[in-house]
Amino acid sequence: MPDPVPFADSPNRLFAVTVERRVRLSPAFVRLGLTGPGLAAFAPAGRDLRVKILLPGPDGYPATLADGLTEAAWRAAWRALPVAERPVMRSYTAPRADPDARRLDLDVYLHEPAGPASAWAAAARVGDPLLVSGPAPGAGDPDHGVQWLPGPATRLVVGADETAFPAVAGILATLGPDARATLLLEAADPADAAPFVDADDPRLDVTHVRRDGRPGGVPLLEAGRAWAERHGAGAAAAGAAFYGWFATESARVAELRRALLAVGLGADRVHTQGYWIDREGRARA
Repeated sequence: MPDPVPFADSPNRLFAVTVERRVRLSPAFVRLGLTGPGLAAFAPAGRDLRVKILLPGPDGYPATLADGLTEAAWRAAWRALPVAERPVMRSYTAPRADPDARRLDLDVYLHEPAGPASAWAAAARVGDPLLVSGPAPGAGDPDHGVQWLPGPATRLVVGADETAFPAVAGILATLGPDARATLLLEAADPADAAPFVDADDPRLDVTHVRRDGRPGGVPLLEAGRAWAERHGAGAAAAGAAFYGWFATESARVAELRRALLAVGLGADRVHTQGYWIDREGRARA
């Protein structure tokens, strides 16, 4: 029996887009409005939909990476390239898409020191190209790339640092009128949360968790543990009426998950996601 083809079941396709507009949202966030005719076939799953972006090199993109390729095909083409010639690949959240207008927004946190994607976004100008891998309608699981799956829950807790603020915005856009959500938002500057969270929304209880020079994810870990000590038992007793979602640095969010499960929360009632890896113990400015 032949080995299965990696990503054969993925609904994702490669979309060739260009930067149509660039807006500074906050001290550390920039919104890149992307456009391209192929986006008419983008499935706007919303919530915390995660897509892949392939960054252009100095000479653009290899001809083997073309608009419309399935994920299995473009990944095979990407792997076939010499390592030094492979476009840098990164994951981002893309909750705001308008297929009718052929538009997709990408909100990028310009952290320091800058990584490849942050540096690209900081320098991006109207007309610059980008390749985005995202879902096509009817091409598979409509929840592919989405982790926010609260079911009937109306009692919610959401914790995130800046890297996940766009995902938080996508999540909040789906809340019903009966939802009540506690938000724990870690940031160096709380102003970076303002474009993504309406602090006057009566459904939300917002706590800004200042980083104050500590390594990224540590303040959110501490805030999440404190929330679990105070409210975890009651949330566990709520069963399916409760749902939690946390995203930050990979090692710290794993510690946070252990703390949440330790107070009795069901593994299916809490989603935790590593959005970045701290290899040097640095704060994300």
